[in-house]
Amino acid sequence: MLERVTLLAGVGMLAMACGSNAPVQTVGQNAGCRELGDQSQAVARILGAESVYGAKRVSVKRSISVTGSQPGTNLYVHAAPGDSSEYLERVLSCHAAYGRPVGRNDPFHPQSGRVVRVKVSPAGSGYEVRVVGQDSDTDDEIWQRSRQLTYSTVHTEQLASESARTSRAQ
Repeated sequence: MLERVTLLAGVGMLAMACGSNAPVQTVGQNAGCRELGDQSQAVARILGAESVYGAKRVSVKRSISVTGSQPGTNLYVHAAPGDSSEYLERVLSCHAAYGRPVGRNDPFHPQSGRVVRVKVSPAGSGYEVRVVGQDSDTDDEIWQRSRQLTYSTVHTEQLASESARTSRAQ
């Protein structure tokens, strides 16, 4: 009798442990991506030279195995008329999940893994886009791509500014 009770208790604890593991949700899963349609032009604008103005490495407070917390990257973009943080989060989440890379520095399409979280919040006159990868290697690549995207954006703006000054001086 005691063996049966122990066995039943063990089976019950195992069932509770398995039942408590919520299914892993992927980025873009509940964003209604199909209804959103093709957003490649919107993504190209959001990640374009006129929009991106900064990137910052951050630490996301979430547990990952034994190692502690998983870092992430904040990408800063200018606001465009009609955009909201909810719209940008939906578009960028769908882009990360189902879209095609926009250029070689697209931080939403790392080769070493996948994006597991996109969160957009208002930041001054624009938005802060937090991008988190599935592991530290993916986060490192997202950070490098974001820095390159920001560098190429700032460099393009500097060249355009220099060209305008040169043409006015002539």
